[in-house]
Amino acid sequence: MTRGEQRRNAPVSLALVQHAHQHLITDGYDNREGIGQIVDAFTAVLALHLRYRVPLNLHASGMLLEAIAWHRPDFFAWIAALRRERLLEVIGSAYAQNIMPLFDARHNARQLVEALEGYERLLGVPPSCVRGFWVPERVWDTARVASAIADASLPNGGYRYVLLDDRLALPAAGARARFDAAAPAATGGRGSASAVPTRADQLHAFAIAGSGGLAALPISVDLRYSVPPRADEQWSRIRAALRATSRAGPGAIAVFADDLERSAAVGPWTDGAWRRDGVAPYERFLRWIAREARLHPVLLSDWLARHPPRDERPVDPGTYFELAYAMKAGERYDCWWNAPAWAPYRQMLVDAERALVGVGANHPRGGLVDLAWKQLMAASFETAWHDVGPDGAPHPAPWARACASHARGVHATLHAARWLAGRDGAAHAEEHDVDRDGDAEVVLKNDHVVAVVAPRHGGRLVALYDLRTPGGRQLIGNPADDWNWQEELNQYMRAPRNHPGACAEVGHEGDRWEVQAIRSAGDVAEVVLVDVQRDSALCGARKRFRVRAGRGAVDVAYRLPTRPERLRIEIALSPDYLALLRDGRASLRRIRGKRRRGWSNGDAAVWVALRRDDPTRWDVPPASECGHGKVLCLAACGRRFALRIGTGP
Repeated sequence: MTRGEQRRNAPVSLALVQHAHQHLITDGYDNREGIGQIVDAFTAVLALHLRYRVPLNLHASGMLLEAIAWHRPDFFAWIAALRRERLLEVIGSAYAQNIMPLFDARHNARQLVEALEGYERLLGVPPSCVRGFWVPERVWDTARVASAIADASLPNGGYRYVLLDDRLALPAAGARARFDAAAPAATGGRGSASAVPTRADQLHAFAIAGSGGLAALPISVDLRYSVPPRADEQWSRIRAALRATSRAGPGAIAVFADDLERSAAVGPWTDGAWRRDGVAPYERFLRWIAREARLHPVLLSDWLARHPPRDERPVDPGTYFELAYAMKAGERYDCWWNAPAWAPYRQMLVDAERALVGVGANHPRGGLVDLAWKQLMAASFETAWHDVGPDGAPHPAPWARACASHARGVHATLHAARWLAGRDGAAHAEEHDVDRDGDAEVVLKNDHVVAVVAPRHGGRLVALYDLRTPGGRQLIGNPADDWNWQEELNQYMRAPRNHPGACAEVGHEGDRWEVQAIRSAGDVAEVVLVDVQRDSALCGARKRFRVRAGRGAVDVAYRLPTRPERLRIEIALSPDYLALLRDGRASLRRIRGKRRRGWSNGDAAVWVALRRDDPTRWDVPPASECGHGKVLCLAACGRRFALRIGTGP
């Protein structure tokens, strides 16, 4: 047999990499799928890999895993099943898929550690088993990213390899541009039926110069544009790409890597083409792989151990072709980050990060400073993403603006953290813009709690912090959960119904209230709000929030202008919100009594108590949950009544 014949008959290594990267989403959207639909679609993909026994390399963002842990933890059993069969490798990344070159080392380190800890906590995958790195939006800059992910102080001892687009294996000047010109993205997304002319050095692992020993595995643009194959042209390109891999000799590998949404046919790829002749294109593809004796699908860490990098070369900054050019983000993503339309949102992220760096590093794990970092990480999700509008120009995406806008919530959490360190034994009430959103809030606080009330947005209690544990914790409010397209802080969210806080009057959640009186007398602090929404049946209603020195509770008293037939009031509780994000609902326990109801989570507890002789009773809430929160509802049929929101046992 000639050498050429040996090469043609040699097994072809193929790696399938799927990337899942949703925010802390929920269900009930009017403009996208909810977490339930997405998890069902992702489960179908994992089931196919198990059925056809085709190895899968999977990255799921930390935020997506936390959304799944709350809503659909049964999904994790599929990952466990694939791992038991040695059919799945977990690929790591930054927790919230922030564009890493845009952030400083401290922020990036937080993102990396948060993700690794999440893989172990939620998937049972030890950090030492997470060796490969998915670069957020595949924006690579050796000087800005390599040192962060190769850092030996990370829980996994530093990452060993990264996945980079095959175009980045070429120098930016000359060779990369010539390669791009023949790629599918440069030819209207179709290209020719034959593969892009791929050089052998784009089909082998190589060491990245100046990276501290990181290996790079190139992602095939041909496979990325052809999987799952829905047309003969895509099948032809797949076969051509695999033939090129076979010709590249020992140690060559073809790597498919793209969004799991595409293979699962959800999100932007919901195009009605999931099934043809009763079989999904991705299933047809896996079935073909399973039957092709010469194809050798692999898990990347195992493969790389047998085929270490054969050379070292520098990697110029860059990302995938469509993002850099068609979508006009630039090779370094700087065109979007520095866009004038993004400037106010960039400043929100920068201000929040500066505030966090200013409080120092010595704070209890799981406390309010830790939560504030979590909020900032969530706000940086797919940083500065733009959509191309009808005018052909990129504009900041509505959801990206909403994410970044809620970085301002960091300031409210840090206010509570600072007060925790400077308590004086008295009760205080103050009116100021605690979250820097342009509207004044009312802050009530003593040695046990900090409560934030938003008069403009329904006069609701939007945050309650418990100060009786090291570092403090949040008991009301779910600020890191998805805000969809809503940029305003503290506003009640209707689609999906979310972020109600406490004391949200059903049907009047958007009423505007004003401060009528505010006082601090050392032993007691209170604010009286009046409803000034002229077209509301509650116009003229009064609501008083009060805290007393030495007590871990907020007392709320209502006086209505007329006797209602039934006024329903929503109260959402998130006992230790940070723990709920990280661990899901496994430790939640209901507190249920005739006059007192709530939830506990470990040693954190928050509850609502009704007065014995008041015209109030418990009712069914409009929705039983709100992101990472559980909802109570009470109904009142009298003009005057009160309730207590308490913490602890």
